[in-house]
Amino acid sequence: MEPIQSTDNILAGLNLEARANLKDSVETTLEVDEVTPILTFLDLPREIRDEIYSLVFLSPNMPVYPSKARAGTISEAINLLRTNRQIYSEAIETLYGQNMFQIRGHPAYMAPEFLNLVIFRRRKDELRAPLRAAGLDHVCLARHCLRKLSIPSHGISLDRLKHLFSLLKYFPKLEHVQVIYLGKRGLNDMEIVNVCRLLRDRLPLLKTFVLGKRISYSQAEDISWMVSERPYGKWESVDDEEVRRQVQEVGDGHMWRNEQGENRRAKLFQAPQNIPE
Repeated sequence: MEPIQSTDNILAGLNLEARANLKDSVETTLEVDEVTPILTFLDLPREIRDEIYSLVFLSPNMPVYPSKARAGTISEAINLLRTNRQIYSEAIETLYGQNMFQIRGHPAYMAPEFLNLVIFRRRKDELRAPLRAAGLDHVCLARHCLRKLSIPSHGISLDRLKHLFSLLKYFPKLEHVQVIYLGKRGLNDMEIVNVCRLLRDRLPLLKTFVLGKRISYSQAEDISWMVSERPYGKWESVDDEEVRRQVQEVGDGHMWRNEQGENRRAKLFQAPQNIPE
C-alpha cells in the first residue's frame, strides 16, 4: 500500500503552471455572507405577546357576547387561536381570563350554549390515550381561564338560572358573577336570592357576586348584600312613604325590609341591555 503523499510532495512533481492551479484550488476558502435569522412571533418576549393579545382579544368596556356575528373585532382575530398550541394556550388567558362574557338568553333554551361549548370542547390529540379511550375527548382548556360571567335578564326563568348555576362548577377560576333578573314573569325575589346564595356557598373562591333586579331597560337596583350577608335573612320590597322619609341611607332604588325590621335602600346601577336579542 503506497503512503499518502503530502500536498508539498504532490506540488513538487508538477510544472509551475499546474502547481499554481492546484495550489489555488486547495487553498481557496469560500466566503459566505452572514444570514440574519427570521424573527417569528414566538421569538418575541412573552410580555410583548401578551400586549398583542390584549389589543386583539380584550374588550374592557363591553361584555363579550358569545356569537361570531356580535363579538365585534374579536371574532375577526379568532383564527389566531388555531395557529398552534402555544399561542392558543397563551391567548385564551387574555380572551377568557380578562373579559366579561355574557350569557345568551333568547331563545331561552340557548342560554347554556356558551357554557356547554366551553366545558366539553377540546381536540382529541391533546388528550392522553386513557382519556380518549374513556370517551373524555371534549374538554376545553378555556374553562380553566374563564373568570368573569354576566347573566342578564333576557327571558331567563328560575329553572333556567338553576341550570346555568349547575354548570358553573366546571369553571375552577371563576371569580366574578353578575346576575340581573327581571322582577316580573312571576319570579319571586327571595327565590332568586336563595338560588344565588346556594351558588355562592358552593363556589367559595368566588370573589364577587353582583345581584341586580332590573327596573328598566338600562338600570337595575343592587341587592347584592342579600347574597353576602351572614346570617341569611328574608327581605321584601317596601312601598311605604313614611319609611322612605325616615331612612336617610343613600340610594335611589326600592326600600327593602328584613324579618328583624331593618330597612335598607337599594342603589341603582347602570345595566344596559346593549345586545338586543
